[in-house]
Order: sequence, then C-alpha cells, then structure tokens
Amino acid sequence: MGLSLEDVKLRVLRPPSNELSCVERYAIPTPQKPLYYVCITGDMYVVYDSISTEERLPEILARVEERLYDVLVGEESIADLLESVRDERVRHIIERQYVGYGVLEAFLQDPNVTNVYVMSDRPVQVHHRTYGRLPTNVVLSRDEAMELALRFAAAAGKPLSEATPLASFIEPRYEARVSVVFLSDVTMRRSITIDIRKPSEAPWTVLKLIHLRSLSIEETAFLWLMVKYKVPVLIVGELMSGKTTLATALLALIPPGSRVFTAEDAPEIRIPATYWTRTTTREFGEYRLSYFDLLKVGVRLSQDYIIVGEVRGEEARDWAHSILLGHGAITTFHAESPEAALLRLLAPPISVDPQVLKALNVFVKTNVIEREPGRRVFRHEVYVHEEERIKPLFTYNPTTDTIECVVENPIASLKFIDRIVLAHRVSREALEEEYRAMVEVIDETYREALAKDPTLETPTFRELAEILYSRLSERLRRRA
Repeated sequence: MGLSLEDVKLRVLRPPSNELSCVERYAIPTPQKPLYYVCITGDMYVVYDSISTEERLPEILARVEERLYDVLVGEESIADLLESVRDERVRHIIERQYVGYGVLEAFLQDPNVTNVYVMSDRPVQVHHRTYGRLPTNVVLSRDEAMELALRFAAAAGKPLSEATPLASFIEPRYEARVSVVFLSDVTMRRSITIDIRKPSEAPWTVLKLIHLRSLSIEETAFLWLMVKYKVPVLIVGELMSGKTTLATALLALIPPGSRVFTAEDAPEIRIPATYWTRTTTREFGEYRLSYFDLLKVGVRLSQDYIIVGEVRGEEARDWAHSILLGHGAITTFHAESPEAALLRLLAPPISVDPQVLKALNVFVKTNVIEREPGRRVFRHEVYVHEEERIKPLFTYNPTTDTIECVVENPIASLKFIDRIVLAHRVSREALEEEYRAMVEVIDETYREALAKDPTLETPTFRELAEILYSRLSERLRRRA
C-alpha cells in the first residue's frame, strides 16, 4: 500500500472547545517565544500549541504536509524542509513528530513538570511541582505509545522489544530517567506504560526549601552539620514526596573542593562538586558492574564522600557496608517511615546486618500534605536512630504549619555525636558552637537572598556552598 497525505498529518495540540477556568496559566518555554500554553484548572493540566488558535493554521499545515509527503517518498530531505520553515512554532511541531518525542515534548519542556506517566489509550498524567499529580488533555494511542517507547530506547541505546519488555534507562537529551513496560505477554498485550522522571534544570537549594517551609532554619543547620562531618543520612518517604529534591539540596552543602564519588543504577544525582566521579551500574551485557564493584573503586580513589543515590533491594547490603567507611552518605529509600525503612532493611531479601545499621543515625522523613484542595505542600522531619530506638528531633506541627525542634540542645544531648568527636578530633563544645553559627549563617543568607530575589533562584545550588562555608569560616574566626 502506497503513502498518502493522511500518513503525514501533523498532530497539533488544540485547546478545548469549552471555556477554561484557569487557576494558573503560563507559556512554555517563555512568554516572549511561546511554543505552548498551559492552563491548570485545579484538577487538570491542559496544554496546547501556541499556534493552534491562528485562523491560517489549516492553510499553513496543508502546505507543510504536502512537502512532508515529498520527504517520506524521498524527493526532499527533512533538513531542507526544516530550514525553509520560518515559523519556529511550525518547525517545532515537525521536529517533535519526526525526530523528537511527539506531543510529550510539551511536558518535557515544562520546568514545572517533574514526572510524566503514559499509559496507552488513557490521559497522560503529570506531576506538577505546585499542584501535584494531574491528568492532562493528551491521550496516546497504543501505536503512538509504542513508537515513542522505541524512540526513547533507541536514543539511550537500550534494547526494547517483546523479548525484552522491561527497561529503565537515562534518555540523553533531557537526562530523564525513563522506565518502560512494553507491549508483550508480560502485559497480556493490553497496554504500554512509559514513566519519565525529569531532573530539575535549576535544582532547589536549602534556601528555597526553607522559603517553602519544607525545612526550618535550625533543621537545615543540623543537616548541614551532618553533611560536613560525613554522618550518613537516609531520606525516606513515599513516591513523589520530594526525596530526590531534598537529597540534591543537601548534597549541595558538601564542602567546596571535596572529592565526591557517586554510584547509581540510573544517574539522577546532581552535585555542584568540581572533583566529582559519577558512576552507574551496568545490568546488561557480558561485563556487568554491580554497586559493590563501583564502591570498591570509590574506596581506592581516596574520596571524601561516597554517595549511593537510591537503594531499593539487595544492593542495600553494599550500601550499608559503605556507610561504615566514614565517607559520608546521603541516600534515598522508599518507605513510609524511618521504622518501616529499618524493617525493610533488616528483612529478607535485603537482610542488612543489624550491627551495621547502628551506624545509621539520621533519618529524614519527607511528607506531602494537602493544606487545601488541589494544593499540596512538602514538610520534612528529622529523626535520630540510637540505642535501638527511633526518636523525633525536628517534627511538623500541623496547627502552626511549622517544623519544630523537640529536643533541647540536640548537639549536646545526642549520643552518636561522640562518633563525630572521635573521628574528627573536635570537641562537643566546638560542635555546639559551630551548629549555632550555622543557624546564624543560614538565617542571614536566606534573608539577604530573599531581599534580592523573591523567587530564591539565586544563589544557585552551584553557588550556595561557597557562600555558606565562607561566611561560616568568618563567623567562627571572629568568635575564636
């Protein structure tokens, strides 16, 4: 059967016919050069092409589709066609359909979207930074979802077929983590699922999290002290509760000039370190590399920090032993509470040695709270594990919507602080003084940054550590 003009129809995202009542409306990528418009209705994410409301659109598309037919039959190249199209919006529609990721490009280019979830023949779901999980006005057929899944896999150089229907990899252009359940006997050939986890283009700093009231200033200072002195921190919480966002913000508090080694199964961590060795496991092929293989190399490289990004299963045993090396660790783990995390780590198939877990003293519990319909907030609590008990340190007060310290003078009262004293040859009194100085430095830096930039996009996560450590050093020097 030969090609026809129907085979080259461009898919344009059009606004709904009924009037939209938008809680928020914005343009992607910028208001000056919009490719898309987004309308958040409160219970739905509606996206459409900026050119879709123009009266001359049918005429424009007809001319382009005639030339696309020539491209498909080999009479013209796609490069020549794209070069000749003057309207950037039309050129984008052609590119996404033939060399990009179709209408999913709208979600991939929206910095507010952190997760895209596709199931064939169902509305695409997104996770919005402000409004949480929302259905969209975009639906992909089974054939469209299959083609996009294969494009993602091809871009990453990973196998995907009925014989190998389960895949997880990093897509190189957006550096997004893509997980696919392909059409096969595994799903009884009923559907295709694509889950896309996007990294933030400008990761939030602890100052931003303080401003959003996810962390308190005192809580942030305590976690900064733990990062500086390489105390392992396990961040636990449910899916999409802000674990990776928090881990990235805390990793940006590593002292400037430190040597950092990271081991992940899929590269999600972002660290503003100059001397950063980034490694990933290798699951396919003859020469596989496990977490244990990577951690052995990390130890030999004389690193200051060895970070395992996320633990889910049996690799937690390798991670647990790595925290005994004294290199510091900030790791995420899916669990509803610190107690549940310990139970999972101790129970089969993970079965971590209980003696090893005595060195895991600091837990951060990420919480998602619906303060009002359609608006979710993140509030993070700190717990301490010592003497075989989990004890609260910084907890959320829903009445006042604040994070409160429930232990008076935590540095003086926590027993595991003795490990810092012995390992770093510093007195407990000096640590108490440093903690108080950190509280003052964070408070001062936060207020100054807020006065200069109410969005707190600056200082960036690459700049913040240098500022904080410089001010901390100066403040401690004045007190000496």
